[in-house]
Amino acid sequence: MKEGEQSLEAAIKRYCAEVLRFSKALNLTSVKQADQFRARFVDPSLALCDDLPDHGSMLDVGSGMGIPSIPILLAKPGLEGMLVERRKKRAEFLRHLARVLSLRIRVYDADIRDLSPLHADALVARAVSGPETLLQLAAGHMKPGGVAILPVSRAAAPAAVSGWTYLGQHSVRAGDETQLVQRYSYRA
Repeated sequence: MKEGEQSLEAAIKRYCAEVLRFSKALNLTSVKQADQFRARFVDPSLALCDDLPDHGSMLDVGSGMGIPSIPILLAKPGLEGMLVERRKKRAEFLRHLARVLSLRIRVYDADIRDLSPLHADALVARAVSGPETLLQLAAGHMKPGGVAILPVSRAAAPAAVSGWTYLGQHSVRAGDETQLVQRYSYRA
């Protein structure tokens, strides 16, 4: 394992440990084992990395415990995270993660509809809402040419939302699982 891979692995282990340490108090996840947490949440998040830029800003709506954004930011240190989480305690937890993991993150403890434009280069989210609603909510926060990379269910049809162009979908491997990802581009 190379030095960069070792430091990423150490950071991922630290992230998993922090989530599990605060899980009960903040109702983050029912998963209690680090290897299960990694397989269920971290690996699927890391599987999105190939579709995201190496630099710029990434918006995560409904960040909760930092999935998918924290693993992505650990793997892509050139990205700055803009995490939107309206639950105050979870937003504070995300700020804690930013400090502990030395990540460039701005946390907004607000509803995305109440924020001034954030000007993101990329959008990710997990289980917040369907792609159509999410793209509508994020449209005012994207830069022209920005991308949305959204894990979706197999039954999810492409969203048709003003300002967004559907680029297609593909499957990505996440450990032993395969997830479907839809890609969109924002044209303003």
